[in-house]
Amino acid sequence: MERKSEAETQALDAKTKGYAEARRVADETFKRAYQAYNESKKQVDSVYEQAKKIAVDKQAKEVADKAHKEALDQAKKLRDAIVTESNSVFRISYDKAEADYLESQTKSQVAIKEAEETYKEAKKQAEIVYKDAKKLAVDKQAKKEADEAYKKATEQAKQVRDEAMRKFR
Repeated sequence: MERKSEAETQALDAKTKGYAEARRVADETFKRAYQAYNESKKQVDSVYEQAKKIAVDKQAKEVADKAHKEALDQAKKLRDAIVTESNSVFRISYDKAEADYLESQTKSQVAIKEAEETYKEAKKQAEIVYKDAKKLAVDKQAKKEADEAYKKATEQAKQVRDEAMRKFR
């Protein structure tokens, strides 16, 4: 099983928190929109019932019916507008969390690639220095020291690369 890097874990945590926050805000907005609608509907129905009671003729009752229907339609439109706006904000928040995550992933991949290239270059330079040192070495001890220096340089380059990869992989 592949172990997640610190950077990937942080990016995933940020993405998850961004999604959760967007969802929480959207849920709260939906709840409030429906509460506002239900309260408006309750008030409209109350006014309508009172208007029907005091209406003396058919025309007054029709006017009350029409006003009631229009008030309910307006309350629904307001509720729907709030929900639509909330959906838009949620989508933007969700997309931002996703974009931030993808950007982090891309940066990690670039850093890994750069670490690998740096390692290859350091190893190449160590080989050049090693070959020159071997040519210049006049005795067994100098050759042994060149071998050790080469081994140490390549190991150090590998450690630097591995550390960078652990951080971003």
